Amino acid sequence: MTNKFWIRWGIILFISAIYYIVVFYFNIIFAVNYSETMSMGEDFSSSQCVWFARQLLSDHNYVFIVSVVGFLICMPLILLAFKKIR
Repeated sequence: MTNKFWIRWGIILFISAIYYIVVFYFNIIFAVNYSETMSMGEDFSSSQCVWFARQLLSDHNYVFIVSVVGFLICMPLILLAFKKIR
């Protein structure tokens, strides 16, 4: 286990940690919005239900976009780390 081994895996762990922190952040936003919506009570009008559903769907879409874009950014960075540090 050389110095390059530790540098390479340190970079990979750093990139992965940043990715998971960002995805976790957007998941927390989704969960908080969902719990706040449910804590308001159960007597919602149909227009309120539609608004809540649209808001939750947009939050869920943000999580999906962040995870896909983050994956597409992280994989080349990890491969670049392997290529540059041999």
